[in-house]
Amino acid sequence: MRGLDERNGSLFSYVSLEVRIPARHPLRKVLVVVNDALKSLDAEFAQLYARDGRPSIPPERLLRAALVQIPFTVRSERQLMDQMQYNLLFRWFVGLGIDNPVWVPTVFTKNRDRLLNTEIARKLLAAVLAHKEVASLFLDEHFSVDGTLIEAWTSMKSLQPKPPPDGSGGEGGAEEKSPAKPASRETEPSTTTETTPMTTTQSTPQSTTERTRDRNGEVDFRGQKRSNETHQSTTDPQARLYRKGKGKPAQLCFMGHADGEPLGPDRRGRADAAGRARRARGRHRDD
Repeated sequence: MRGLDERNGSLFSYVSLEVRIPARHPLRKVLVVVNDALKSLDAEFAQLYARDGRPSIPPERLLRAALVQIPFTVRSERQLMDQMQYNLLFRWFVGLGIDNPVWVPTVFTKNRDRLLNTEIARKLLAAVLAHKEVASLFLDEHFSVDGTLIEAWTSMKSLQPKPPPDGSGGEGGAEEKSPAKPASRETEPSTTTETTPMTTTQSTPQSTTERTRDRNGEVDFRGQKRSNETHQSTTDPQARLYRKGKGKPAQLCFMGHADGEPLGPDRRGRADAAGRARRARGRHRDD
């Protein structure tokens, strides 16, 4: 018998989010470690918030939302809030129920940044690394790993020429300004008469650079020489141009000088890059 394609939704749902997430989903193990780390920071959270007043967004949910944004490469907080509207996996990981409202992107961003500006982010990462499920992955033997590139969340269009360090307009120093001529009160007699037809001046078309200043337009970078010494990103000034190898494109990124521990005699191991990401300066370093 053929089923009917009905769009009438049920008023009540008797299936919880916990049941809808597969038992072998990778985020289940991650959530266990994150929740244990957040419980160990309960006293730290209590010191950051006042005892009285209107309840804020729980800091545990703010940190879980920030964590789930990274592995799924959600580009912005607005897109993250859109995902949490209909993505049940995101709701389950953050801790929102099926009927809980999603936060306004600006409110979420301000509360998250206020929380991350403290030492909570570093303490959370330290608690995760000290967890029994994670600590067993690290051994005492030490080796260094170099060459990891972390792509910056910024566009190549934001790479603009650096302003002169002394604020001058060129290499020769500050430009000499000629003294302004006093405005003459006497006006020259008009040479036009009433019989002269009025002429209209046509505005010159704007260049491609002027048109793309106020909107996200197409930009052609061919033939332009750009380097870390002459250009800098306007949205992420710490990002640097770096090329992984010959034939690879140069991208705005960070270089991660990581420390790790080998897992066997073949010297293959896991990298511990906690707080060790450094700026990519466009050249190889052996430190």
